[in-house]
Amino acid sequence: MVLRRRLPSSNSLFVIEAAARLGSFSRASEELNITQPAVSHAIAALEKHLGQQLFVRNGPRLSLTENGQRLGQATTRAFASVENVIIEMENTSERGEVVTLSTSTGMATHWLMPRYSQFLERFPEATLQFQLMPIRVYGPLNGCDLGLRIADPEESRRLDGRFAPERIMVVGSPAYLEEFGTFERPKKPHTLTNLSGHPVDWTDFTGGAPIDPSWRTLTFSDYSVVIHTALRGLGLAIGWTSVISKLMLDEQLVRASDTVIETGRVYHLVTGSSEPRPLVLAVRDWIAEQMFEEEQQLKARGIA
Repeated sequence: MVLRRRLPSSNSLFVIEAAARLGSFSRASEELNITQPAVSHAIAALEKHLGQQLFVRNGPRLSLTENGQRLGQATTRAFASVENVIIEMENTSERGEVVTLSTSTGMATHWLMPRYSQFLERFPEATLQFQLMPIRVYGPLNGCDLGLRIADPEESRRLDGRFAPERIMVVGSPAYLEEFGTFERPKKPHTLTNLSGHPVDWTDFTGGAPIDPSWRTLTFSDYSVVIHTALRGLGLAIGWTSVISKLMLDEQLVRASDTVIETGRVYHLVTGSSEPRPLVLAVRDWIAEQMFEEEQQLKARGIA
């Protein structure tokens, strides 16, 4: 309550925001649909209330004092924040129920988006919003309804929403392998695409031996770009089947190494609330079911 007593009237805050942003009392009066004397009166009253000069008047020219600039910027940010919340509320009302998902850019781009039409058929009343991570999925959900997170074997046994095991292999496009050969049996020097900041690297597929120095490398900080590069036939990539399962079933990417790494860890779709909404649980279960079916297909084809 003490803070509210310090605040000037809301009308005067609207006036200072418009006048500071537009740099003109006359333009502020036009935007607010009030007279210019009313703008001048509101600013004078605000300066008296604060005991601070906000504008310097030099004939027809108008400039902000340092305090005027600070207050103007603060009110602009505050009004923009309120406006964004209102827009989001209106959009939510128009679109139906929103489910927020925290996941990797790779999973969103290469696993979920190819199934988006199926998602809409199953959940016509729902809208997905994403919080995307370019590398690894870890940490708090930050208010999201669902999050793809990795768990060690012991923790995995206690969690619901199982998505997929962490299975890693070397992959490339069929055309690339035809020209350059596999990882162990190259026909030409390979190009290896790297994901910066991730502990798994190419030496995990060489038994710790160094990479041939004649091979080229490309390094990206976003896994979706790594996979896109492999799809374009520009190099080999380290592939997580939790991301590229559909790409492998469609034979857009194929195995390029005899080595498959099974870490024992498992990806789960964890909920951000102890009492998640029914729609959130339904979306979680649908995603998990889609992945379970693909896991069965990967095993049936001998890919996994």
